[in-house]
Amino acid sequence: MPTLTIEYRDEHERLALEQAVAYIHDLRQLAVEAPAGTVLETCEGLALENGRALLRSTLAAALGSRIALDEQKGGTRGSAPRRTPDAPRGRTSGPS
Repeated sequence: MPTLTIEYRDEHERLALEQAVAYIHDLRQLAVEAPAGTVLETCEGLALENGRALLRSTLAAALGSRIALDEQKGGTRGSAPRRTPDAPRGRTSGPS
């Protein structure tokens, strides 16, 4: 079996790459094992469910890498506008 060597910059990127490889492996395995006539539907289900999870984790990895880089550089602190004292307070829906 062929092997693959991947270089990564940090642990966030390594984890995202491992998850992508596992996702492709699972999708291919499912396509082979699915009964005839159900391959597309079965693979679409996995692609939607696990594909979304993969997108979330890769987004989190990218943001985690950026945060770590900014923390190393000693990035500037973000600011938030102050609430105007006379401004009405917004109500939130739902139980308190």
